[in-house]
Amino acid sequence: MSYSKFRPGEINAKFILKMRLKYGRTTSYNQHSRNEWYPVGYGLNKRTIFKQFGRLHYLACHAPAPVQKKWQKAYNNFHDQHFGSCKASMRYLNNWSCHNWL
Repeated sequence: MSYSKFRPGEINAKFILKMRLKYGRTTSYNQHSRNEWYPVGYGLNKRTIFKQFGRLHYLACHAPAPVQKKWQKAYNNFHDQHFGSCKASMRYLNNWSCHNWL
C-alpha cells in the first residue's frame, strides 16, 4: 500500500470525472471566480479606496510587528488624506474622500 502525504484517499482521476459527469457536475474546481466583493453602489473611486484601505489596514494593524512598523507611516498618510483630516476643501471631502460614506 502506497502512502501519499497529501492524498489520504487514492481515487483514480478518471473515476472522479466520470462520476461528476454522470451527476451533472461540470464545473471546474481548479478555476475560481475573480469577482471582488464590494458594497452596492460603490463606483470605481470608492472601490479603489476601499481595497487600498483594507490592504494598508491589515499591514499596519494586524500583520507581524516588523511589518506593522514598516507600513504604519503609509497607513497614517493614507488615513490623513482620505478620511478628511488633511487641509482639503469640504467639496473635495464630500465628493472624493471616505468622508461622504462614513
